[in-house]
Amino acid sequence: MTFYNPWGLFALIGIPIIIVLYLLKQRHQDYEVSSLHLWEQVIKDIEANAPWQKLKKNILMILQIICIALLALALATPFINNLGSQSENVIIVIDTSMSMQAEDMGRSRFDEAKNRARDYISNLSPDTNITLISMGKSTRIEENLSNNKNSVINKLNSINVTNGILDIDPAISLITSIKSQYPDTKVVVFGDREIFIDGVDIEFSRVSNDGDNFAITMLSHTKTQQGITALSNISNFSKSDEKVPLSLYVDGRVFDAKNVDIKKGDTLNVYWTNIPYDANIIEVRIDKDDALAIDNTAWNVVNKTNINKVLLVSSGNIFIEKALALSEKIELYKTEPDESRVFEGYDLYIFDGFMPGNLPDDGSIMVFNPTSNKLFNVLEEVRTPTIEELTSDVFLYVKDFKFSIGRTKILEVPLWGQEIIKLSEGSGGFKGTYNNQRVVAVGFNVFNSDISLTPAFPIFMANTVEWLIPSALKNIESVYSGDSIEFNLNPRTEKAYIKSPSGERFTIYPPHPPRVFDNTDEVGVYTLVQDTHEGELSYQFVVNVPASMESDINKALDTISDHTFSKSENVVKTGLNIQFIFIWIIIIFLLIEWWFYKNGV
Repeated sequence: MTFYNPWGLFALIGIPIIIVLYLLKQRHQDYEVSSLHLWEQVIKDIEANAPWQKLKKNILMILQIICIALLALALATPFINNLGSQSENVIIVIDTSMSMQAEDMGRSRFDEAKNRARDYISNLSPDTNITLISMGKSTRIEENLSNNKNSVINKLNSINVTNGILDIDPAISLITSIKSQYPDTKVVVFGDREIFIDGVDIEFSRVSNDGDNFAITMLSHTKTQQGITALSNISNFSKSDEKVPLSLYVDGRVFDAKNVDIKKGDTLNVYWTNIPYDANIIEVRIDKDDALAIDNTAWNVVNKTNINKVLLVSSGNIFIEKALALSEKIELYKTEPDESRVFEGYDLYIFDGFMPGNLPDDGSIMVFNPTSNKLFNVLEEVRTPTIEELTSDVFLYVKDFKFSIGRTKILEVPLWGQEIIKLSEGSGGFKGTYNNQRVVAVGFNVFNSDISLTPAFPIFMANTVEWLIPSALKNIESVYSGDSIEFNLNPRTEKAYIKSPSGERFTIYPPHPPRVFDNTDEVGVYTLVQDTHEGELSYQFVVNVPASMESDINKALDTISDHTFSKSENVVKTGLNIQFIFIWIIIIFLLIEWWFYKNGV
């Protein structure tokens, strides 16, 4: 046993003080008597008033001495070291992923994990340096190399469970980095899935009671001649075959309900048909209690398809026209080049071999074979250039197609632009955002390249139109809690914000460019609102939990870094702070001493 505050033993000086107080006599008080027979009592008082007397046995004194001795030991901070290996540095890792919300231990796994971690921290030796790490979709150091237990516990109490996935890799990298600086560091993980790091001995406290769970792992929709059909995937992560009741809500009202039989470990496709075309929000619920409630609801948005007006300014280009005709989201208009015309009122302007002196300011711009203009510099023209690299996502799925360019202009990429066609002779094209307008410039005429004769051209045009026209969101079909979202705002947007399912607002614009939105831990229906001088534009999207990755709450991470885990739980060991034991014993002895005093024993 070690005393981490030996100065507390100075409280033992109280023992001789108590003894001296019991040796000293009390002062006698004079009083008158009415009878001589009281002299016998007076003589006894005189004997009692002797300056010192022999110390007699006194139960109250003994109890008080014991209390002083115990108080001195408690103040000295006693600590038993031999219950576990001691280390100067300890890393405590708390799993904050969605599965930790499962309530199969009388309370949530996360609350149980924090409770165990608090006990562990309290029983560490006072001079231990503690690093507290929260581990979920992202990994964060909550407290670094601190021996202030109260501060660490306060940080632990402030950590919240999330609706996101568990990403092991950042935690492994961080722990490995700390271990390389402090090789004697001990690592303790509190969670429902074990992690393994080569060369690192990890103690693991498994927080799980193998509860049953059902989950909606996917929800999507498609439009048919009979209306909208929704597809939901229902998974049974319990230990037996079950009948699962389901409900379908359309715009907040019950639309349909059914019971489905699902075998244990299986996933069942459940179709919902004849949903009205004017439906906006589709919601499926599992009406059955289980260990994890957050994955019993899923949402899907049926946004109305916006038709965007596109103006093609060209003397005639059948290839561009046919490529644009493949898109269902645009309405194409055509006109001849006219320097005197004011271009306005369209979502996208495509200039072919022509650039007006006064560029439009209310839509995105795409230009082929540009002429001299105020927006960027057009340099010399070169023949049969060598294509070195196609560097942008507008060429996604195009890079495997080979094409050549007979003649092109070299463009000077402005500071606000990003090169998309890298030639050995210079830049053959770029894209960028200028004053909130998206711009794509290509140096060559489509007729001076064989790209129009390959599948690469319609793919390139589809990718480019998708980037240029403010459709709203990227990868919206696969947004899960904790994901980040990029927005393609309308060029007319003056202010844009996100409204969360709980009604909280997050401004994303201004400033320029629109910030990436990452406040997606809350699940449900979000709304993107864009304020323009013509009115308000709104677009809804949903954030669902990553049920397919987190809802199997009893599945361990069996293989990480090619390592196979055992199913046994490692017991987390530490020392024991026994200060509280002495305090409770002191309280008991004080109660006994009070009883003796009260009863005159």
